[in-house]
Parts: sequence; structure tokens; C-alpha cells
Amino acid sequence: MLTEFKDVKYALSALEATAIVSVTDEQGIITFVNDHFCRLSGYDKDEMIGQSHKLLNSGFHSRGHFEQFWDTINQGQVWMGEMKNRAKDGGEYWVSLTVIPFVNENGKVYQHMAIGTDITNRKQNEWKLYQSMESLRDIENALDESSIVAITDDKGIITYVNEKFCEISKYDREELIGRTHRVINSGYHPKSFFKNMWDTIKQGRVWKGEVKNRAKDGSEYWMNTTIVPFLHEDGTPHQFISIRTDITDRVKAEAALAERTEQLAKARDEAIKASLIKSQFLANMSHELRTPLNAIIGYSEMLQEEAEEMGESVFVEDLSKISKAGNHLLDLINDILDISKIEAGKMDLHLETCSLPEMIQDVMTTIRPLVESKGNRLQTVCEEEGELTTDVTKLRQILINLLSNANKFTDAGSIFFDAGKEIRDGRPGYSFRVRDTGIGMTPDQLDKLFQPFTQADASTTRRYGGTGLGLAISQRFSQIMGGDIQVESEFGAGTTFTCWLPHSVEPISSAPYLPDGPEQLPEATGQISILLIDDESFNRELMERYLAKTGWTLAYADNGPDGLELARKLRPKVICLDILMPTMDGWSVLTELKNDPELADIPVVIWSMASDRQLGYTLGVSDYLTKPVERDRLIRVMDKYIAQHEEHEVLVIEDDAATSELMTKLLQKEGYAVAQADNGRVALEHMNKTLPSLILLDLMMPEMDGFQFITELRKQTTWTEVPIVVVTAKCLTPEVRAKLNGEVMNIIQKGSFDKSALLAEIRRFLTPEKEKQG
Repeated sequence: MLTEFKDVKYALSALEATAIVSVTDEQGIITFVNDHFCRLSGYDKDEMIGQSHKLLNSGFHSRGHFEQFWDTINQGQVWMGEMKNRAKDGGEYWVSLTVIPFVNENGKVYQHMAIGTDITNRKQNEWKLYQSMESLRDIENALDESSIVAITDDKGIITYVNEKFCEISKYDREELIGRTHRVINSGYHPKSFFKNMWDTIKQGRVWKGEVKNRAKDGSEYWMNTTIVPFLHEDGTPHQFISIRTDITDRVKAEAALAERTEQLAKARDEAIKASLIKSQFLANMSHELRTPLNAIIGYSEMLQEEAEEMGESVFVEDLSKISKAGNHLLDLINDILDISKIEAGKMDLHLETCSLPEMIQDVMTTIRPLVESKGNRLQTVCEEEGELTTDVTKLRQILINLLSNANKFTDAGSIFFDAGKEIRDGRPGYSFRVRDTGIGMTPDQLDKLFQPFTQADASTTRRYGGTGLGLAISQRFSQIMGGDIQVESEFGAGTTFTCWLPHSVEPISSAPYLPDGPEQLPEATGQISILLIDDESFNRELMERYLAKTGWTLAYADNGPDGLELARKLRPKVICLDILMPTMDGWSVLTELKNDPELADIPVVIWSMASDRQLGYTLGVSDYLTKPVERDRLIRVMDKYIAQHEEHEVLVIEDDAATSELMTKLLQKEGYAVAQADNGRVALEHMNKTLPSLILLDLMMPEMDGFQFITELRKQTTWTEVPIVVVTAKCLTPEVRAKLNGEVMNIIQKGSFDKSALLAEIRRFLTPEKEKQG
């Protein structure tokens, strides 16, 4: 107790040094403030004395707050509380105040003393803590709304679950608290799964995974689960919080997707199998259809010649109709095979640069007689003089198909054709338009265009015929070459087809090689002597050395497509061809050469680098023709191998009696001696008696087919030099061609024989060397 005045003085000094002190009269006018008050408020004493505490009012507290404050001290009672003030510089601060009223003898308050401490830092920390707590509550609310939450102790006993946990598990909160998560174990996961989980969280690490649980009603659901351990200071867990999201729908969708993927994979495998079956069917169909066509076309041509010699004009006309019908049927078969190749992605492009006006003129020369025979008028407009690089054969087929289609559906009308430059999507190209004044098409009929085996409607098919393949093939060809075909039509007024193709289609293979030096290149009016198609550059160098002093010119291509391009461009006198080449083998190149009327007569030498074999020794085939066989083409092949007919025998091995008889008559008419065998076994028996000079061999026969026959034949060394020409209706695959490679001299697919060319080839191979040199 302070009994001495000096003690009171010391106490007041200590209070003034550590606390905020102010004195006001009964009206609240400040009569005294200490230095600590001035430092905190930022005001000088002179600025405060005579003012009320309103000078420091921050506006934070309500009117009621101050009314309660004055009611208390005016009643002579001490007021204690917290006040937020504003300093002179505008800054705000908090003080904890004790206001003591001084009362006189009459019990009236005559002044007040306020003693306070600065609690600004504490209030700021309280506010931060409050904000953190609010954030935590927000997070908790968001978590509860969006996730399934549970808390367990370090033993896994559930201490808390939120409402969503109860909703999905179908358990009440009271049924879960105090139990472990085994209550929702579905039995789906092995024990090792949960052991790994506990090993992870016991080490204080977060575990994440997907868990399949079972609800109270027995239904199962999947959870994407994250378990977070809460650790003591020593790093050991004291509780775990698990946060889960329901992924049942996703897991079901993934399972359905996996099942669907498996179904699609199975469907894909079945489609591939079906495609292989279709390819085999087409190959067999080719054989079965082309074999009788061989007899139909062959016999009709023979009888037509005989009828002409006998002067039977009526028979000649009828036989000509049979021949035309047979060739029309052949065209339909070829269309089916073409569309199948396109669908299988096996249709190759053979690019070359051509003159646009010349190409169009060729097409018009071909189509004009057909148009005029139906009473239609053909008008052509083409003022372009440029060139384009494309597959000319396919472009010709497209234009002929479009013009033929226009002619088919137009009677005594007009067909207009025009060509001109057009840029599409920034690519320069040409548009070819075919417009007719025919029957036109309805919108429904337009929707069916370009679909294989589909025509406008049944009545159109009955009236105009056809398979509906022409437009489909044309559209596929144009797309393969980077273009498109569009159509506009008005029913009863006519149709316009527009085919657009780019100015140049980039070739897939590398550019062909032409040796350096002016002596190697053709003169402006000259012709290349030899075109070598070989993927081995060593063979080119060898050929150049062989020809160094001959004065012959040489061109070279290292692959099949480029070789074909050069053959069409240079028209060499002789083509030397390698068989075993990548991408496009010699058999395929030979097929293209011999099926092109402009190249078919160029002699082809199979170029071989095998040891101990002279330059020019033939390997494999020397020609390739398309079935059904044309009579003249067949005779030309025979004449190419056999110089003196009466000195050599041709052995025909063919199980189809009509085809065998046809070839026999054709050969006998030209003076050949012919023997027949209906399978390979019978042929071997014949060869034991008489050795033929040439064998015509069918591949598909009963008892012993052509492949077995070749195998048995090559076992006899005395028979190995007998040339074998395969005559087949089978569509030869690359595997079959490789199997025949080096075993046969020629492959002819029954149908398109060219008599004079084949005879010249036979003579070249069977004429003695001394006669050739002489």
C-alpha cells in the first residue's frame, strides 16, 4: 500500500512511462496526456489539450458502444474495454483501456483518468487467426460438399465421417464411428493391397489409390482415395484423414470401353480375315470367269476369221456380237478387280508429264464414235496449252468414264466438254467438265452416286444397264491423285460432272537417273538405245562399260515406277529389266509395259547378274498379258520362242477342255505340233517319251497343279532348258510371282494374246546363235 507521497509519486512515474495516460474533465475535454500517448497517437500535447477523444475516433465503434462507455463512468464506475483509434497520420491502432472516474465530496464526477496499453499487434494476430479459421471452415465446408471424408486414429479406428460418407456407404454415422474401414471392405482387393497402404501411411507418407468398397445394402462402388497422415513431433502418425471421390461411373465407363475396344479389335480381325477371304474369292473368281471367257472370245474370233474367209457375212456379224459381249464381260470383271484394289489400298500411281491438248485429243478420238453412234453431238473446248504431271492412264479412264456416262443417259442430245486452269486451296490444277442434256438426276439419286455397285434406281439399271462401278472407280482414282469429282444435276435437264486434279502430283519414289554426258542423252530427234531398270548401281556401271564403244545411248532408273515413266517418255529400242527390286518388282513392271499398247512392242530383256551367265540371259518372264487371251497375242508369244514350227512341239498342260482345245487349234493353224495333257502328272509321262520345245502350263489343275509340275520338272537336268510359259486365269500375288521367279520364261493370263509380238519373242529365244549373228 502506498502510504507515503513519494511512493505515490514513484508509482505514477512508472505508470506514465509504461502506459498510455490521459486525463479529461467531467465534459471529456482532455486536460493531460503523457508522452507515451503522444508517441502512439502522433499528436503533440498542445494539439490534444483542450480537445475531446473524438479527435482519435476511428469510426470503427458504434454509437451504442460510446453510450455504454459514458453511462458507466458517469455513474462513477470504472470502465474497462478495448478501443480502436485513428492516429494523426491516419493509421489505426488498438488500446486496452481502463477509465477511472474521480468523484468529489458530493458524489459528482469531476474528471477521468484513462490508462491504456497498446494491443495493436495482438489484435492483428487475432484477425489473422480469425481469417485462417474462416478459411479452414470454408475448406472444410467445400471438402464436405465435394468429397467423402473420414478421420481415423493411428490404429485405423474411425473418429469422424462426413455426411457424404454416410450417403454413399448407406451407414449412419453412429454405425461407423468406433469401427474400422473393414466394415465397407468389398473383398475385391488382395491382402497385399492393404498391407502396402498401411506400410506407406505408417511411414508418414501420403497414399493414393483406387479402392472398391461395398455399401450396407450390398452394392459396390469405386473410390479414388488419398490418405494423409498427421504426425507427432517425432514423425509418427497420430491420426489419418482420408479424402475420397466417387469414380464408379468412370470405372464402369472404362470397363465398357475396354469391352468395346475388345469387340472392335475382334471386329477388325474379322474384317481383315474377311478382306483376305474376299481377295482369295476375287482371285478364284478371276480364274473361274476368265477361263470360259477365254474359250468364248477365242473361238468367236477363230470362227469369225473362218466365216470371213467363207464369205458368211451373217455369221461374221453374229460372231462379232459374241466377241463384243465377251469383251464387255471382261471389262466388268476388270472393273470389279479395280475397285477391290482401290479399297485394299493397293492401287499404285504411275506418274508422267503429258501435253494437256494431246491427251484430250486422244480421249476425244476414242469417245467420239461412241457418241455419234447414239445420235449425240460432242462439243469440246480446250484452250490450254500446258502440261500436267499425273497418272495419264487413270486420267484417261476418268474422262472416258464421265463422257461414256453422259452419252449413256443422253439420247439425240448434246455433250459438252471443256478443260481449264483452276486454283483450289492454293494449289494450281485443271478442271475437266462434262455437261450433258440428258435425263438428269433427283437429289435422292445424287446421294447414291460414287457408291460401288449402286446406280440411280432399279428402273435406270434395267433401262441403261451397267454395274455402277464406273463413277466409283473414277472418284477413287481422282482422290488417289489428290483431286475430286463434283456433280450438279437437274432432273430432266441434264448433269454436269467436274473433275479437278492438281497440276502436279509428287511422285513417291526418287527421280530417275540419266547418265551424264551428251552422248548418253537422246538427240532432239533421236531415240535412246537401251533403258536399264535396276536397283543396283553396279549393274549400271557394268552396262556402261559394255556399251562404251558401241555408240548406243543408255538411260537408267533405279526402281520400277521411274522406269515406267522413262519408258513412256523416251521410248527406248530395248528395255533391260531386273526382276528382284524393292517396292515394285520386275514382274509388276513387265505387266505395266505389256499392258500399255504404246510400250508393248518394245523388246524386254531380263537383266541378270548371276555368275557364269552371259549378258542378256533371260530370267523369269519375258511378257505378261491379261486374261482372257487374245488370239494374235498368244500366237506372237509362241512365234517368239519357236523359229521352225515343224521342228518343235508345244506341250499344252490345261485341265479345262475348251481352253486346251482352243490353244491347240490356234497353234496348229499356225503350223505348230501340239501335244495335250490335262494335268501335271500326265504331262510328265508325256515328257518321258517326247521332249517338247515349249510348255504352256496352267497353274490351277487337279491331281498335280502347275507348281508341283515345275518342282518335278526341275528335278530332271535334261528338262531344265525347256522354256515354260504359264497360261493362267489366276490373279498372281507377289508371293506367287516370287515363287515362279526364275522357273518360267513367261506368264500369260488367259485372254489378251497378241500374235505377232509373241511369235517374234519365241523366234528370238529359240533361233540358234549362229543364225542370230549371221
